[in-house]
Amino acid sequence: MLSRVDRERKRDGLTRTAAINEALRLWVNKRQYEEAMRRDHEGYERHPVGEDEFGPILGAQTWPK
Repeated sequence: MLSRVDRERKRDGLTRTAAINEALRLWVNKRQYEEAMRRDHEGYERHPVGEDEFGPILGAQTWPK
């Protein structure tokens, strides 16, 4: 893995530290996104959207034909 990282980082002109920092930043961001998605999913399971919840809004919209 390290040789692959070195090959890719050299192509982009990055130090090994910069490449590893970028990878860790992406990893942390991915985990935060996944956690937010999990919380949203749990929230919608606890409080599902009702069939009539968006009816008034959608009924007020006009769409071009």
